[in-house]
Amino acid sequence: MQKHTKEGQLNNAGFSLVELLIAMVVLAIIVVPLLHSFVTSARTNAKSRSTMHATAIAEDVMEMFEAHSLEEMAEIYEGETPEGFTNTVNRDVNGDGTGIWKYTVRDDSTTTSSTYDVVITMDPTRTEYDMFNDKDIVELENLSGGRNAVYAEAEDSATDAYLYYKTGTDKDIPTIAKYTTKTIQINIMTGKISLDLGLGEITEADTYLVTASTVYHCNTGIVDLGGKSGDYPQNGQDYVIFSNENSLREQADRIRSKKADGTYTTEDKIQNGLANIIVCLQPRVECAQSGIPAEPVDRVIVNNPGNVPVNVFLAIQEPSDEWVNSFGSRTYYDTLLMSYKASFELRETYPAWNPADGDKLGGSDFRSACRLRTNLITNGNTVYTFRNLSMTGTNNKVDGNTAKSIMDVDSLTPKEKKNRIYDMRVEVYAEGDSSTGRPIVTMTGTAIE
Repeated sequence: MQKHTKEGQLNNAGFSLVELLIAMVVLAIIVVPLLHSFVTSARTNAKSRSTMHATAIAEDVMEMFEAHSLEEMAEIYEGETPEGFTNTVNRDVNGDGTGIWKYTVRDDSTTTSSTYDVVITMDPTRTEYDMFNDKDIVELENLSGGRNAVYAEAEDSATDAYLYYKTGTDKDIPTIAKYTTKTIQINIMTGKISLDLGLGEITEADTYLVTASTVYHCNTGIVDLGGKSGDYPQNGQDYVIFSNENSLREQADRIRSKKADGTYTTEDKIQNGLANIIVCLQPRVECAQSGIPAEPVDRVIVNNPGNVPVNVFLAIQEPSDEWVNSFGSRTYYDTLLMSYKASFELRETYPAWNPADGDKLGGSDFRSACRLRTNLITNGNTVYTFRNLSMTGTNNKVDGNTAKSIMDVDSLTPKEKKNRIYDMRVEVYAEGDSSTGRPIVTMTGTAIE
C-alpha cells in the first residue's frame, strides 16, 4: 500500500519536455495563422482605406475638370488653395514646354497617413468635334433703324483716277493700277458737333457723325505718266449721319425751342446709339498682277478717339460677272484675289495702355471699344494694326495677332463652334512617392472645352 502511493506521487511530477514541445507546436499551429490573419486584415484595411481615399481624390479631380475650364483649373491650383488642400503646382514641370500640365495636390483634411500626391497629366494634342446646332451668329443689330452707316465702294470707283493718269500716255489701266494704292478712312467723332440736316440747317446735338473719304495715292513710279501729283483725291468726302433725318430734324426743333424758352435739360439731347459701321470694299485685285504687293493695296482706317462702342463689318464684295470677265476669266481673277493684300487699322485712346503690354491691360485681357468682323480674316495677307492715340511716335501700336486679339477680330459668316477634347490621366501617389512611378490609383478620362 505504501509502495503504491509512492509510485502514484512519482507519476504526478509534471509534463515531460516532449509533452511541452508538442503542446507548443499545437499552440503555434493555431495561433500563428490567427495572428497572421489579424495582421493581414489590418494591412488589407489600411491598403483599402488608402485606395478608397486615393480613388475618391481622383474622382474629385476628374469632376472638377469636368465642371471647370482648363484656365479656371490652372487658376485654382496655381493661385488660391482650395479648402482642405495644399499644393505645389507648376506648368510644364517636365521643362520640355510641350504644354502638359502637372499638379501636385495634398489632401490634409484627414490624418497624416492619408496625405497624397496627385499628378494630373493633360495630353497637349486634342481632338475637335462640332457641337450640335451651335453657331456664332453675326451680331448685326438694328439693321433697319437709324443706327447704321453703310459705305459701299463701286467696282469702277478708281476708273476716273486711272484715266486721270492715263491722259496723254500709252499706259493702259491695269498697268497703272499696279502702281496705285488706295486709302479709305472712317472717322468717328463724339460730343457736340454740327449736323447737316439735309436743308442746310445747323444745330447743336450730342450725336455721332461718321465721315468717310476715299483717296487714291500714286507713287513716284508713274510720275512720268504726265507729271501729275502723287496724291489724287478721287471721291472727296461723303458724310453719313447715324439718325433718321426727319426724326433728327424734329428732335433738333424741340431742342432749339427749349433752349429759347430756357427749359432745355441734358435729358433733351439727341440720343443716337451707333450700332454698326458697314464697309463694303471692292478688292483691287488688279494690283496683284506681279504677285503679293509689298504694301497693302487697300487700307481701311477707323479713327475712334472717343472709344465709341461699335461694330465694324468690313466685307470685300463679290464681283459682278462683267467685272470678272474684264480680267479674262474667273480663274485668273481668283488667282489675283489670293495675292490681294489689304490692311485694317483701328485708332483709339487708352492712356493706361502701353503696346509693350500686348493684349493685356492691368493684368486683364484688353479689348478695344470697336470690334471688327470681316471676311478678310480668311486672307492670310491681311495686315491688322491697333494704334493708341494717347501716345506719339512710331511705337504707339501693335500689329498682327496681338492687334487681332485686342480688336476681337472674327469672321462675318456664321461658323460652327468646336469642342476640344483632351486626354487626361490622374495618378494618385502616397506622399512623396510621385517620382517613383508607382501610383496607388490611376484614372483616365477626357477633359472637354
